[in-house]
Amino acid sequence: MSVRANPTVIGAFVLGASIVLVAGLLFWGGTGLFKQKFRYVMYFDSAVTGLQKGAPVLMRGVRIGEVKDVQIRWGKSLVGVYVDMEPDSLRGVPPHDIQAAIHTAIRERSFRGQLRAQSFVTGVLYVAIDEFPGTPIVLRGLDPSMVEMPTVPTDLERWEAKLERLSDAVAAMPLQEIAQSVLGTVEEARRLLKSSEVTSSLKNLDAALADARGLIRKADTLAANVNAQVGPLSADAQATIKSVQSALAEVPALAQDVRRVVAALGYELGQTMLELRESVRALGSLADFLERNPDALIYGVRRPVRNGR
Repeated sequence: MSVRANPTVIGAFVLGASIVLVAGLLFWGGTGLFKQKFRYVMYFDSAVTGLQKGAPVLMRGVRIGEVKDVQIRWGKSLVGVYVDMEPDSLRGVPPHDIQAAIHTAIRERSFRGQLRAQSFVTGVLYVAIDEFPGTPIVLRGLDPSMVEMPTVPTDLERWEAKLERLSDAVAAMPLQEIAQSVLGTVEEARRLLKSSEVTSSLKNLDAALADARGLIRKADTLAANVNAQVGPLSADAQATIKSVQSALAEVPALAQDVRRVVAALGYELGQTMLELRESVRALGSLADFLERNPDALIYGVRRPVRNGR
């Protein structure tokens, strides 16, 4: 006897299998339903035409999240853009420290959000997170339940702001007074150029230029003549220099001869001085003898002895 299948059991089995299959697909199938995500809100003070839900959030060209919602703040010109960031796309930081690392990057590395165009043809926008040094941290605080990331204007908005400031500066200038002053200056310059004094000065200037050209030509002629004369003179000067060099080459030998002659003369002069000294000493002795014996000149050395002795 065959056993009849229980429809309730079969239905419960099919339902359980379906639940397990769907859960597996969601968890392992890459849908990201159970992945950890960090949600931030960014406020832009401009139109966000071209920004849609699902638009990428890129950091240096790498997708790290997507836009989840775009809201307009009633009574304000701000547009709130809600984004989800996936920690799996950020390497080098543990998943539980990613949010703290992002907050540190906002303070210390000037991380800001900015709208950029994916294509200038289609006008589709995406959210870029990048470093903008020198930009202030401006937080709106309109949604206390969400973590807010500061933003900066787009490059086009920056140029528009610069052009607007330039336009305001130009509008504040007294253009009519400046134009009248310029016209007056041009008219005065035209009158001066047509005056007889300027015409005479220009003629005198032409004459002075002509004289200067003539003087330059004369100077060139004089320089040519000097060059023609300097050639022979330089040859004579070179010959004279060679003669002087030859004479100077003979000076050492002549000096040696002079030293030898001076040495010989010195020896002879020394001998003469010695002989002269001996002669003077002898004359001194004779003078002393004659002073003691005045009659020696008459009797000589042998004097007569008195009383026949």
